[in-house]
Amino acid sequence: MMTMTREELEVRVAKAAGVVKLVCGLGNNAAWMACLDAHDAVRKHSRYNQRVKGGNTVGYFYKKVLKMYAQYERNLIHSETNRFFHLADMSEETRKKYGNISDRQYYEFWQGIGCAAYARSKPMVTSLQNKYRLSLLGHGIQQPEVVAWAMVAQACLELAVTMYETALRNIAQELHVNQKILEAVFGQFSMKEISKVWNKALDITEPAANYSLNDMEARNIELGIIQLQEAWTKPQELYGATLDSVKDYDEVFRTKGEMKKAMREISEAMAEVENNL
Repeated sequence: MMTMTREELEVRVAKAAGVVKLVCGLGNNAAWMACLDAHDAVRKHSRYNQRVKGGNTVGYFYKKVLKMYAQYERNLIHSETNRFFHLADMSEETRKKYGNISDRQYYEFWQGIGCAAYARSKPMVTSLQNKYRLSLLGHGIQQPEVVAWAMVAQACLELAVTMYETALRNIAQELHVNQKILEAVFGQFSMKEISKVWNKALDITEPAANYSLNDMEARNIELGIIQLQEAWTKPQELYGATLDSVKDYDEVFRTKGEMKKAMREISEAMAEVENNL
C-alpha cells in the first residue's frame, strides 16, 4: 500500500471527526444523563456519607466522577490541539450556519444529541434498572432500588466506551488509517477512565452486590443491555436524536432557514444510510 501524504491523512481524519462526534454525541451524553439520574438516587443511600477504608466517604468517589466529567468537558471545549468545538476553526461555509454563539453553546448543542437519545430510550433504561433491582432484591441486597440505578449508569458508561472504541476500529478499517493515530486525535472523547472510577464508587457503595448472577438473571440483564445498545447504535436513532437536538437548540442557527437546511441534510443522510442497509 502506498504511503499516505499528510494532506490525505488530514482529509481522512476530518471525515472521521464527523463520525466520532455523532457516535459520542449520543453515547457519551446519554450515558452521562444516566449517571446524573443515578447520582440523584445514590445520594439517598445510607452509606453515601459513610467513611470507608482510606478515610473518604462513599460520596467522595461519586464526586470524583463529577469532577472528572467537568475536566472532560473542559478538555473538549478548550483544548489547544485537536479542537472539535472551536467555532473559529470552522470553514466559512460551515460557520455561516450558526449565529453569534459561543464554543460552549455549540458544545451544548452537541450534548443535546445524547439528551434526546436518553429521553427516547428512557423506557429501556428504566426496564434495565428494574432487572437489576429484581436481581439485587433476590440476593438480599439492601436498598436495591438505589443500587440498581448505580448499576444502570455503569452499564451505560461501558456502552459509551464500547461505541467509541467500535467507531475507531471501523474508521481505521474503512479509511485505512492507523488506529493509534485515531486514538491520539480522538482520545479526549473516551469515557473509559470515568467508567473505571464510577465502577469503583459502585463497588464501595454496596460490596455485597458483587455476586454471581444465575443463568436467568444473567440472560435477563444481558437482553436489557443489548436492547439499549441496539437503540443507541442504530442509524435511525443516531440521526433521529440529532434531529431532535436541532429542534431543541434552534437558537444556535443563524436563521430559521439554516436550521431547516440542517434538518434536511440530516434527514437525507439518514435516508441514504437506511437505503444501504
